[in-house]
Amino acid sequence: MIDSYRKALDSAITAMLREAMEHSEALDHLVDQINQLVTLRVRLAETQGEDQDGDEEVVKSESSGLDRLTQREGEVLDHLVRGRSNRQIARSLAISERTVKNHLHGIFTKLGVTDRTSAAITALDESRET
Repeated sequence: MIDSYRKALDSAITAMLREAMEHSEALDHLVDQINQLVTLRVRLAETQGEDQDGDEEVVKSESSGLDRLTQREGEVLDHLVRGRSNRQIARSLAISERTVKNHLHGIFTKLGVTDRTSAAITALDESRET
């Protein structure tokens, strides 16, 4: 009887340790994303410091790595840099959310990134270089 309790407790401890490791990895990833977002926020504030009314596009289509984007991809990326969701981008540009996702896929591919945060940081970095 005691052996079955020990085995059950060992199994529970093992399961909890596995779960803690998974959460730890997820937490590390989340902290990395937060750091990227903070960096993005600081860079965006610096960029908007040059443009107080906020009407000028953050993304310049003639930038080195950004010049491969279509005009519409540039518009989508500009909204992305400003922190807008796919739904907000779609409404603003009068396109479907699916079309926004397709444009984002093209943007990620052309910029060599895999997520929204990296795309926004790349756009801000390259727009500051011009």
